Amino acid sequence: MSIRTKASPDANSGGSIRAGHLMGLFTAISFGSAYPIGKPIIEAVDPFVFSASRYIVAGGILLLGLALFTRQGAGVPWRDVPKLAFTGFLGFAVFQGLWGVALDLTTASKACVLVSTTPIFGAIIFAVQGHKLPLRAWAGVLVAFLGVFCVINNSFAAVTLSGGSLFGDVLFVAIAGVWALYGALSRPLIAKLGAARTAAWAAMLGSLMLLPLAIPGALEQDWSADVVSPWLWLNFAHVALIIGCLGMLTWNGGLRRLGLPKMTAWLYLSPISAIILANLMLGEWLTVPEMVGAALVLSGVALTQR
Repeated sequence: MSIRTKASPDANSGGSIRAGHLMGLFTAISFGSAYPIGKPIIEAVDPFVFSASRYIVAGGILLLGLALFTRQGAGVPWRDVPKLAFTGFLGFAVFQGLWGVALDLTTASKACVLVSTTPIFGAIIFAVQGHKLPLRAWAGVLVAFLGVFCVINNSFAAVTLSGGSLFGDVLFVAIAGVWALYGALSRPLIAKLGAARTAAWAAMLGSLMLLPLAIPGALEQDWSADVVSPWLWLNFAHVALIIGCLGMLTWNGGLRRLGLPKMTAWLYLSPISAIILANLMLGEWLTVPEMVGAALVLSGVALTQR
């Protein structure tokens, strides 16, 4: 099951298609890098401070860019603001707000694997909306959730679902469902307002909703260089600007050139890039049960998207 969005008519040239694939590669690697690069920030800064500030910066820059460099500008009709606010609440207040909390409780490599179940929840939402899923897609759902169990349980010999990073792992699976719901509900807004304008306003409105939770943490935070080092500020610039702004632009650009099925295929690299970067940057690595689980999750997602 997938929504077959075709590439745009002006995306037929070889150069444009090559550019689309390069955008897909960049998007996959940058999205995956959010986990190992965001993890050290979360360990030093309140998660709600991180999530709110990240998308206030990213949303503000995207809205400024739309106002300055697009013919339509950044404005949206007032009647669409409540819908944008609700999608922003789901995608950026709930998902991004709890993303930071969950990342503080588990490893970066496991986190990206668990969030990659988003298309599985998307398939379930598609079925709840009254669409019929083929048996292959339902098999993919079962395979993916078996993989989730392997990742969280981390053992072939016994059931070990207790303590440790269990809460963080389960929270990532839960917010993957929230992100899928955000994607489903934002689709009509994207069709009307465009992907960049929808995401920019949703990010700004949703991150502003996080401020009541973020402000107390910001006031109590020790902002000295001993705690929040210059390297962490560089990490923040990466997640806010490279991922939050440039990553979204390359996603939209690749989508126009390749269409949704081919662009989505690149996102299978995100967990792989996250695992590799987590090993290089944080010394993390998946155990054998976690690696088997990750393979099952990605295989299940592939089955639902075919």
